[in-house]
Formats: sequence, structure tokens, C-alpha cells
Amino acid sequence: MLSVVVIGRNEAENLHRLAASLQALREAVDYPVETIFVDSASTDNSVAYANQLFDRVFELVYSDQLCASAARNVGTIEAQYPWILYLDGDMELCTEFFSVCQQLNDAEEECVGYIGNYIHRFDNGMAALQGFSIGNKAIISDPSASDVLQSERAAHIGGAVLLRRSNVLAAGNWNPAVYGREEMNLYARLGLGRRVVRYVYAPMVYHYVEYYPRMVLLRRLLYPSGGQGKVYYGYGQSIRALFVAGRLPALIRLDYEPYLFWLLLLVSLVVAVYLPAFWGLLLVVMSLTCLVAWMGSGTVVRYLVMPVALLLGWPQYRPDFRPLLKKWAGNND
Repeated sequence: MLSVVVIGRNEAENLHRLAASLQALREAVDYPVETIFVDSASTDNSVAYANQLFDRVFELVYSDQLCASAARNVGTIEAQYPWILYLDGDMELCTEFFSVCQQLNDAEEECVGYIGNYIHRFDNGMAALQGFSIGNKAIISDPSASDVLQSERAAHIGGAVLLRRSNVLAAGNWNPAVYGREEMNLYARLGLGRRVVRYVYAPMVYHYVEYYPRMVLLRRLLYPSGGQGKVYYGYGQSIRALFVAGRLPALIRLDYEPYLFWLLLLVSLVVAVYLPAFWGLLLVVMSLTCLVAWMGSGTVVRYLVMPVALLLGWPQYRPDFRPLLKKWAGNND
């Protein structure tokens, strides 16, 4: 009934915690659950530990093109059951989400999947709640309520998500050549611009991550060496992949806000050109101020640097890349 696909690179120290939560899931549901770990050429003991904790383990051959999407692509192909729960190695499944998994037999046919809240637990002791409803607002409620499978549609999806395998494959699977923003790329293809994943108002995963100060986060937005590495190129790669596939309109329909932002800003800039310098500058400043008040300063900064990410990521797309499996004596078939 359910395949759990976990991806990771050098996650040996986190796998026991995640595996324990998956064992608890097995005990909570009344149908078969298989666990799969896809390793992206780890240099620690991830594969050895995973071989003890997961039903099947697949190790990818090293390539500088390897990414999260490539591992999920392989996991989707290898999964045996109709539903796939995708998780990262640095996560832990919340018990509140077990009841969502238990109700999968009652899911409506048009629903492609479910996603809940992420609880980010930082290494400095802080925590943050992330949701996927409109405006990325997180809501908490009882997941065992009878209307849980009729919750609102998710505006976005993340790396931890529960999806129908058939829909993922019909959409072309996770794109293994997209280093980052792969969830955006897949979601645009899954629903062709429609929101087809349900947002459940309950904790889904604990995500154990490093804390970054605001200035570091800003630097990560501006250029690849700022901290994201090749993942920085993901936005441009995703846009190019969707453009080539003729699915860019689906993305704009699904997530119109950044494109509306740039339309409004460009209109202001065009009008400003025909005004005296002072009044033109004042118009642009006022436009940005209004956009900040509407969308938030962090969102505006993120949208302002999108063209740079697009230009740098566009030529990095290698559509022919496919991950290779290493042949080894593990517990996979």
C-alpha cells in the first residue's frame, strides 16, 4: 500500500531517528509498508547503517550532477506500492501524520497527494513551523478529524510529501537534472497548473537543520558560492525544463505571485521612465514599499533576485542526465 522513499547523502547520524519513526508508522497502520533508502554517493557509513534499517537500499554512482531530485527519481521507479511517502534523511515523521496515512484508502481519486506542516528544529535549539497553504501560513489541527482528506489544496509542496506513484510517473517523474526547486517543477507538471495536493493542518515531519542568520540567508540568495552551491541553479533549471516541456504556463497558473510582482514592478519602471527623475524614482520606491507591505520584505527580496538565479541556472540544465545505480551486495532486489 505505501512505499517510503528516503533520500540522503552523509546522513548516517540521522538515520536511526528516522527509521524509528517509520517503524512506529508500520505499527500504526493496517497495511504493508516498505522502506527504501536511496544514497547519493555518501562518504560516511550511511549505506552500511541504511542496510540495517531499511527494506531496500540503492546507492547511486557519484556524479557532480547528483541531486535530491535524481535520488527521488530512482526511488519512485523502484517503489512497489501505489502511494509514496518521500522523506529526507535529516527528517523524522511525526506521529500526528500517521492517521493521514491510515486513511489513504478513502482518498478521492482526483487527489494526487497530501502534505502537512514541517517543524524545523535548528542546531541552536530554536524551532520554526512551516506550512503549505496559501501564503505559506502554518495551521495546526487534529489530523484524525473526519474532514482531514477534504482539506484545502496546497499552494506548494516540499521534499517531504505523500504522493500517488502513478501520478508522479504520469507527470514524468522527478526531474533528475534539476538541482533545486525540483518540488516546484514536479508540482507544475502534476496538476498542469491546478493545486492537486491536499494540505493537512497537522505536523508532518521534524526537520533537523543548521540555523543560518539573516545575512547568511541573504548571501545564499545572491550567488552560488554564498552557501547553496549548485542547488542555487535549480530555479533557472526548473524554469528551462518547464519551458522546453511546454509547461511554463502551468507554473505561472500554479504560483502566479512572483510573476505578478514583476509585472507590477515593470509597469512602475516603464511609467517612471516618462516622468521627471525625482517623480520617477519616487514612484518606484513607493511601488516597492507597497509590494513589501503586501508580500513581506523577505518575499520581495527573494523575487528581486530571481532573474539572476534564472540567468545563472538556465545554462546549467543538462536534460540528458540520468543517475546510475551502483552494483553492490546490499539488501535491495
